[in-house]
Amino acid sequence: MNLEAKKHAVIILDGNQRSALAATRSLGMKGIDVVVGDEGGRSLASSSRFCKRFFSYPSPDSDPAAFLRAVVETTERYVTPVLFPMTDMTVNEILLNRTLLPENVLIPFSDHLRYDALSDKENLFRQAKKLAIPMPETLFSSDFTSREALISEAVRMGFPLVVKAAHSRERLSGKYVASSATYANDPNELKTVLGKAPYKQMRCLVQKRIQGKGIGIFLLARKGEVLARFAHRRIREKPPSGGVSVLCESIRPPAEALDAACRLISSSEWDGVAMIEFKWDDEENRPKLIEVNGRFWGSLNLAVRAGVDFPFLLYRLALGEKGEGPAEYRIGLKSRWELGDLDHLLIRLKRDPDHPALSGTRVRKRDAVGAFLADFFRPSVIHEIFDSGDPGPFLFEAKEYVKDLVSRA
Repeated sequence: MNLEAKKHAVIILDGNQRSALAATRSLGMKGIDVVVGDEGGRSLASSSRFCKRFFSYPSPDSDPAAFLRAVVETTERYVTPVLFPMTDMTVNEILLNRTLLPENVLIPFSDHLRYDALSDKENLFRQAKKLAIPMPETLFSSDFTSREALISEAVRMGFPLVVKAAHSRERLSGKYVASSATYANDPNELKTVLGKAPYKQMRCLVQKRIQGKGIGIFLLARKGEVLARFAHRRIREKPPSGGVSVLCESIRPPAEALDAACRLISSSEWDGVAMIEFKWDDEENRPKLIEVNGRFWGSLNLAVRAGVDFPFLLYRLALGEKGEGPAEYRIGLKSRWELGDLDHLLIRLKRDPDHPALSGTRVRKRDAVGAFLADFFRPSVIHEIFDSGDPGPFLFEAKEYVKDLVSRA
């Protein structure tokens, strides 16, 4: 065993995630050794000067056993390593196989049973109903004997509708099958969506579509007790119709959304971080629950820069120390994922206004260009990847972005 390496460290998986970069910078700035893993070895987070060393591992999708072996081999080099998986896939694999990891590995997350209960959208929305949490009108496929019966009832709800698989990622025949929300604007579209993969194979939900801005409530909890909180609103997403946040702003948590989020986390006796996503229903002027992610989130950088350092708080919690966050944080700060925002703009410029990627988000093209350019000069807007004191990650991402453009061309 390498004795030089036998010390304390935080091991961060999924190094190409923006959340991994935010955590690497947060912890590395405090002098904590950060080790970054990813399937490709070199990654966005490992390109940071705050990454001490990096390693590669086989795909947790195609070879979960080899993935776990690689993680175990890395953790064995340290005395009390803290492990941060950053995506649904790695969180699921690590929690599902927690007993296979050395006992000295600290994993500051809830057990797999609790994690799966919140990640399963059917279970989540049934629980939300019991807790009287505001949510979209919802039908569960498991309540119906056939897809035809589900479609018949869904048509009565009225359009537009959203179809979601119970799990965003679920193992089918030994492989993770990914899915995202799909919109249906009439009975024929709904029948088509429900008749193809993955919805015809998996449990799914049909919900009334909520028109409005996305709101995220971010919490850190210990046995259901909320220790830190933060909230943001989404300003721009990729794709514009709804997806990954590319520009978001720190806000005071809306009281009803914060109360709902805290009750969900408390009822689950949750340990660790969680993102509870809402959409503000413009018609009813209130937030509606959309989903819960029991892991770090893409816009983590905004919370850290606004004053709620979730990675460091979770790290302290893992060590048995106090992990309480501040009572206040900076409001009105905006975080921008630069190349993600460029993609948002390009989608708006290339697509017809009626394209599904722009559904419900009509903006004039010249206004989209104007907003994109103006945000380079607004002092309230910070960069998510670019940092003059740590340029490696932006250079790495820009290189990968250009390679992707060339391959698609």
